[in-house]
Amino acid sequence: MASFHVWLEVLSYTKALFEAITLGDDVREQYQKHRNERATIAEAQRVSQEVSTFSEDEVQAILARLKACRDRFIKEGSGPARKQCLCNVFTDVIEGNGGKLPQIDDWKNIYEQLNCPRASTP
Repeated sequence: MASFHVWLEVLSYTKALFEAITLGDDVREQYQKHRNERATIAEAQRVSQEVSTFSEDEVQAILARLKACRDRFIKEGSGPARKQCLCNVFTDVIEGNGGKLPQIDDWKNIYEQLNCPRASTP
């Protein structure tokens, strides 16, 4: 199982990237906001205790992918590549979870709002 701190990073970056895509918000500001948000902290605690599908290394890999998306957003600005980058992370998570999007935070809603291609049913 992955640690609380890594999950907190993953959840914070996921929300920040989603808001950058959909609302044009600044990724860094949103990341800081979510990293200190009670709901995000509580969900990171829950997930670190209940989600055993992903090892520490696997969640670290998800985090690295999210940070790569962040870096791409900063370099490229807006565009469809932003959405595709986050959708690709979700696709990898789905594949690593036996074909289903795990019930983590608001991921299902984010996945659906981004209209990510459906490789499997979330």
